[in-house]
Amino acid sequence: MILVIDAFNAIYKFDDLEEHMHRGQLESAMVGFTKKMAALRNSWKKPLEIHIFFDGKKKQGDDTDRENVAGLKCYYSHDQSADHQIKQFLIACQSPGEVRTVSSDKQVQYFAKKSRSHVQSSEDFAKWVKEVLSNSGPDPEQGKEDPKMTQRDMAYWMDMFKRGKK
Repeated sequence: MILVIDAFNAIYKFDDLEEHMHRGQLESAMVGFTKKMAALRNSWKKPLEIHIFFDGKKKQGDDTDRENVAGLKCYYSHDQSADHQIKQFLIACQSPGEVRTVSSDKQVQYFAKKSRSHVQSSEDFAKWVKEVLSNSGPDPEQGKEDPKMTQRDMAYWMDMFKRGKK
């Protein structure tokens, strides 16, 4: 799976990172988000390629337009919008069916759907990330676990099957 994330759209959906944004700690929120995405990639059982698109510059005076951070591909839009860069990425993508575009921006969602990419709102994405990182939710890619049967349950069912054979 390939994740394409509208970063500032998603950052506000994580309480700890939203607080950094409200305090004006932009760089801290960005670093926190990339750490969270690296943890997601490491927790996910299947290969996961993550592309994070940030509006503006990495930090004031920095001309970096893209970089790899902990195995994540991060893009900084400078004078363009992250939305524009996401659209350009989707246009160039050779397998859009493998892409999940994460944004709550209606125009980005519409373009992603039109490009045959899967779409997930930032709100749903944040819930999914929290579930994966806490291991409290099921893995949507795998079947459910078999419940463990107690000795008493086993004896009950064995008795039921024996009765049915008569």
